[in-house]
Amino acid sequence: MRILQINKFFSVQGGSDTVFFETIEGLRGRGHTVVEFSMRREGDRPSAYEKYFVSPVSLRAGSLAERWRAARRIFSSSEVTAKLTQLVKDTRPDAAHVHNAYRELSASTFLTLKKLGVPIVHTVHDMFPLCPNHSFILGETLAEAKLNRLYKCVINKCVNGSFTQSLAGAAEAYYYRARGIWKKVDRFIAPSEFMKDKLIQYGFPAERIRKIMYPAATVLKNIPPLGDKIVYLSRLHVERGIRVFMRAVKDLKQYRVVVAGDGPEAAWVDQFIKDNRLTHVERRGWVSGAGKEAALAEARAVVVPAIFYDLCSLTILEALALGRLVVASDRGGNPELVIDGKTGWLARPEDPADLARAIQEAMTAPQNQVESMVAAGRDLVRKNHDLGRYLDNVEAVYAEVKMV
Repeated sequence: MRILQINKFFSVQGGSDTVFFETIEGLRGRGHTVVEFSMRREGDRPSAYEKYFVSPVSLRAGSLAERWRAARRIFSSSEVTAKLTQLVKDTRPDAAHVHNAYRELSASTFLTLKKLGVPIVHTVHDMFPLCPNHSFILGETLAEAKLNRLYKCVINKCVNGSFTQSLAGAAEAYYYRARGIWKKVDRFIAPSEFMKDKLIQYGFPAERIRKIMYPAATVLKNIPPLGDKIVYLSRLHVERGIRVFMRAVKDLKQYRVVVAGDGPEAAWVDQFIKDNRLTHVERRGWVSGAGKEAALAEARAVVVPAIFYDLCSLTILEALALGRLVVASDRGGNPELVIDGKTGWLARPEDPADLARAIQEAMTAPQNQVESMVAAGRDLVRKNHDLGRYLDNVEAVYAEVKMV
C-alpha cells in the first residue's frame, strides 16, 4: 500500500513523534511505500518529500506578524492546502494516517484530504478532540468537570491561565466541530482502552474507533541488573506530575534520585532542590539516545507521576521492557500497563504522600517480588506492545478505510 503519514513535527519532541517515526520505519520495512507530510524546521530529520513540507510557525516566538500568521494557521492555511494537494496528486496515497496536525498544520489538513477523496486514519495522541488545552489540567490538578465545555475553558482560563489564549483555544476547538472535522475521519486509533472509552463518552461513534496500543522498544534477552536510583524521566511540566514527584522524594533521603528532563518547571525544580537542600537529588537536562538508556539502566524504580490523562506512556513501556520497577499514578491509561502489585505499583494521583509510599515499597521490595514483577512487566510488553503486532493492526485499519 501507499500510505501518507502526517505529523506537525519531523523530529522527536515527545512520545507521539516517536510513534510517528516507528510507524514510518515499520511500514517501510514491510514493503509499503510511505509518503511524509510535515512542517519543516531546522534540525529536522531528512525526508524525500520535504519540498512539500510547509514553512514553520510558532505561537510563542517571533515578531507580532509571525505570531499572527501562526494564529491564522490554527484554523486554515492556503499553504497547507496547496502543498498537501500537490503531494496527494503526485503520490496518490491509498490512505492518510494523521498523527498530531492541529495548530501548526491546521484543520486544512483534514479538509484537504477529504476533498481529494483520501481515506483518513487519525491516531488520538492526546485530549485535543475533547479539551482545548489538550489535558483537562487546571493549575496543578485534573479538572475535567470544569473544562468539559468550551465556554468553561474560557471562564476558567484553562490555557496557561490566560483569557486570550483560552479564548483562542476554545475558538480552535469550536472551529473543528463547526466544520465537522471529526466527522471526516474514517477511523480513529485510540492508544488505550481508556482513550477509546473517553471518545465514546464524548459522542464519538464507537464503530469508527479502534484500540491500538503503542509499540515498545524491543524486549532484550539480557537486561542490565537493577540500579539503585529513583528516576524521573519526562518533561518538567505540571501535568507530568513533577511537583508531586519532588514533594514525594523530598524526605526519601536514603535514596539517590535522578530528575532527567527539561521544560517550563525547570526553575521551580531547581529552586525546590535549593530551598530544601536536597543533596540526594541529581538534576539532568533532557536526555535521549544513550543518555536516556543510561538513566534507565541506573534505575531501580522509574516513576511516572502524571496528573493528566497519560494515554499509553512510552516511559512506562521502555522501563518495563528493560526490566525496571515502575511506580505510576492511577490515572488515564497507566493502569492498563502498571497492574498494581503485578507489574508495578500505582499511587493516588496528585498525592505526594501516597506516591512516596509506593516508591518506598518499590525500593524495599524483596528479591522474589522484584523478579516476579520484572518478568510480568516484560511479558506484558512482549504480548501487547510488540512492533509487529502494532503494524498488523494499523495495516488492518488502512485496509478498512480503503474499502470505505
